[in-house]
Amino acid sequence: MPKYTKQIVVFLDILGFSNMLPEFEREALESNVVDDDSYHESSSLNRLLEIFQESIRWINERRCNYYLFSDNICITIDYVVEESEQAGLFLEIMQLVNLLNYEFIKEGYFIRGGIDAGWFLDSRKMAAGLPLLEAYRLESKVAIYPRVVVSEGFLKLLAALRESESFSKDDEYTLDKILIEEEGISYVNSLLYIQNFEDSAGKVDFLNAYSDKIRAALLKFSGNTRVGPKYEWSAERFNGFLEDYIQRQTEYELSETWREAELLSIRDFKIN
Repeated sequence: MPKYTKQIVVFLDILGFSNMLPEFEREALESNVVDDDSYHESSSLNRLLEIFQESIRWINERRCNYYLFSDNICITIDYVVEESEQAGLFLEIMQLVNLLNYEFIKEGYFIRGGIDAGWFLDSRKMAAGLPLLEAYRLESKVAIYPRVVVSEGFLKLLAALRESESFSKDDEYTLDKILIEEEGISYVNSLLYIQNFEDSAGKVDFLNAYSDKIRAALLKFSGNTRVGPKYEWSAERFNGFLEDYIQRQTEYELSETWREAELLSIRDFKIN
C-alpha cells in the first residue's frame, strides 16, 4: 500500500492556457480534410505537448515523479536520502524549475508555481498531502506574477541544511542567488539559469529569448489591466537582472567567456 514519505512538491501552471483553448480548437477544426494527416490537428497544441514530453524526460532524469493534468505539472521527489545527497536535491529541484521555465519561455509560454516540502502520499494513481495543497495555494494566491514561490517550510529545511554545512562552496554561491526575497515572498530566480551556458553565444540566446518573449507578451496584453501588469513586472525584473549581470561580469568576473564590447552590447536586450 502507498505510504506517506517526505517529499519536495512543485506545482506549476502555464499562464494563459485556458485562453488559448479556443484558438487550439479553431486551428484543429480548420484542418478538416479527413484523409489528410493533419485532420483536426492543432500544431500549436501539439508543440506544447512536445514541450511537456521533453519536460517528462528531464524530470525522469532527476529521479522525480510527475503528474500532468490540463495546463499543470506536479513534480515530486523524496528527500529522505543519504545525507550527502539531501542538500543537492533541494538545489536540484530549483534548477529543474529553471530549466523547465526556460524551455517554456522559448516557446512563448510563461509559468507560475509554488514549492513546498513535507509528508506526502505519492503513488501512480494518487497524489495527496499538505505540500501539494500549499504549493497550489502559493501558485494560485501568492505568486501572482510569472514566478515560482517557495514556502516557509521549504525555506526552513533549506536553512537547516545550510547551517549543517551540507552544501559545497559552489552550491552555497548558487544558493545565495537562486532565491529572491521581495516583500516577504521568496521565489526562484529563473534568470540564474544563464549559469548553465559556458559560452557567450548560449548566454546571448538565453537573454534574447527572455527579452523577446516578454516584449511579445507586453504587446499582446497592452491595455489589459489584469494581465498586462504581470508582464510589466517580468520586464522590470529582467532589466534589473541584466544591468546587475553586466556590472558583475565587468567589474569582478570578466573572463574569456565574454569580450567587453560583446558584454556591453547585450544592453540592447533591455526592455523599454
